[in-house]
Amino acid sequence: MSTKTKTIFDEIKAALVLKVIDSPLGRKLIEEKAEKQVSKTQEAITKPIEQLNKATGQLLFSDTNKPLHNIELEVWDRDVGTPSDYLGKGVTDQNGRFEIYYDPEKAGFKDAPDLELRVIDNRVTFDSDNQPVYTNRIAYIIKGGDNVTQKTYDFGTLTVPYWPYDPNSPFARIFMPNPEETPDDYSVGRKFQAYASANVLTPIKAKHTIANTLNPKEPSLTQIQADYPPNLTINLDREKPGYTRSDEYFVLRVLNGMNPCLLKRSKSDPNQFKMSFIWDNYEKDTEHDLHNVEAYFVLKDGKLFPTMITIQSRYPDSLAPHSPLKDREVYTPNDGEKWLQAKRIFRTAALFDGEAIEHYAKAHVQMEQYAVACFRNLRKNPIRLMLTPHLKSIININRRGDDLLVEPNLGLFVTNGPLTYPGFLQMCTEVVATYDWKDWQPRQPICDDHKYAKAANLYWQILTEYVDAFFAKHQQAIADEWVEIRRFSEDLVEHSMPYQPIEGIMANTDSDYEWYDTGELDKPDLPRATFNGKTKVIRPITNSNQPSATDIDNLKQCCRHIIFHTTLWHTWVNDSQSDEGGELAYNSLALRNGSFGSETDPNIAPDPIEATNQVYIFSVLNGIKYGLLVKNEDDDVPEELRTALLNRKDQFAELGIDIGNIRTLINI
Repeated sequence: MSTKTKTIFDEIKAALVLKVIDSPLGRKLIEEKAEKQVSKTQEAITKPIEQLNKATGQLLFSDTNKPLHNIELEVWDRDVGTPSDYLGKGVTDQNGRFEIYYDPEKAGFKDAPDLELRVIDNRVTFDSDNQPVYTNRIAYIIKGGDNVTQKTYDFGTLTVPYWPYDPNSPFARIFMPNPEETPDDYSVGRKFQAYASANVLTPIKAKHTIANTLNPKEPSLTQIQADYPPNLTINLDREKPGYTRSDEYFVLRVLNGMNPCLLKRSKSDPNQFKMSFIWDNYEKDTEHDLHNVEAYFVLKDGKLFPTMITIQSRYPDSLAPHSPLKDREVYTPNDGEKWLQAKRIFRTAALFDGEAIEHYAKAHVQMEQYAVACFRNLRKNPIRLMLTPHLKSIININRRGDDLLVEPNLGLFVTNGPLTYPGFLQMCTEVVATYDWKDWQPRQPICDDHKYAKAANLYWQILTEYVDAFFAKHQQAIADEWVEIRRFSEDLVEHSMPYQPIEGIMANTDSDYEWYDTGELDKPDLPRATFNGKTKVIRPITNSNQPSATDIDNLKQCCRHIIFHTTLWHTWVNDSQSDEGGELAYNSLALRNGSFGSETDPNIAPDPIEATNQVYIFSVLNGIKYGLLVKNEDDDVPEELRTALLNRKDQFAELGIDIGNIRTLINI
């Protein structure tokens, strides 16, 4: 089969598969698969204890050999060809040890049981009275002895691959070699929405890929754009031609767009600001342009105005980090068409930075480390009820994102962006190696138009009130099960990246400018912990089995940090992708052939395959709306948070924000 024929076949196959999955039969099969993963609730054993047998043992995490604590277990009689028989249940203690009494007669008449130990996960939802409801799921099965007759059967010390860390990842991520064997699958409703969204868009991309395979010059960017639904900039320009290319709109996107930029302020003039994207640290690819770009602004009469954009380009063969650069060029609003082109170059840098840093690194990668530590350790502590609705599913979307967005030579950010895969990975690790929960808080507004900062502070206030109320309600239970918090903290610290001072894209090397607000940046003067001789980026929440007042404050802060980034922050950056990159002439992940030129010049814009992939992926990622906080489709968000958010509905509406669109979690 030729390469062209295979490409056409693959695109047709992908479109047809989505049609089947989104059919009534496909939906039924998915629902049945989900039901099969649930362990049935079993009746209690009523015989006197002296008439029962006992299974004992100890469970350890397979990757750390630490005790697998407070996890539910079930003992079954393993039968071949007939349903297995439930015998008894128990739970491990803080040392991972268990004793489970069971009735051997439940194995059947004259049938000595073939023992099987099932490790049970559960998920929590809330009923109409706001009371927790637990649904069990088999996480792992351990085969025991056959025809067991002894009064006490010792399974021994067993290692369980329960939420294991990936030893080969530079980040703290789960080891999941087979994405079909996930410990935390998507909700069924989320799957259906994904299929429905892709079902509409996949045939469009398939048509473009097939056309390009047959003729490398096809389809045109105009045709590609026309086939996809219009995005924000297209619709705005239909209402008000030229508005999205205006200086006013440029400032609004810098402050409030998909990448809400954290500006620097002049040390000598508090009304002067700038935003920089400096890529000197990273290896460039051979296909795309890479410019160091800085935009300057002045605050006048309460509004921000752009005054200058500077661009410094690499030479065509300057691919290595710290390669020679051309002379810096300066553009102002008086430069007409060149000014418009300079703004486009800045937008391109902002979009790529937004996707790589603000979206992928700060939301997806950063939050996975909290998810893994949470699901490994929190079972009895009420903090579980607060965090798991926001951290579930992230490992699945991150695994999918590995393939779709960051896979070497295949992922969108690598194929469409200006950096090589090593350069991209280096940039992301530099950011994650500085990002921590300690003393984090959102930036303050610069001016009245700074809607993102206003919304972030309003939401932070809500989270503070919610977390304080939750802790007051569950104060004793949080303290009673504090050992789980200590182990949660230990996992976070030990598996986080080695700390390194801010450098690269996030560094501020200016002598005359400084960050106008440092609330979202690392506080290098705060002490860090070391593990195996390395200083770790995540600071400990606690080092004790009994909480101090400082420990409680630390845990509150960490919870706010997690909920903020999995809800409002991820919603902001994810749901604005199509707004920013859904019109190819307005924005893309990179430009080519010098970057300066007309928006209609196809030699500057992404090539046809890059173009359709960009609009397709942004549209899909923006289109799946399952898992909204107020809607609470999975019934697992505590009522107190939903109520607190609804009480501020009007304040968000004044900022142009519909709270109904805020996502509960990172599932897309």
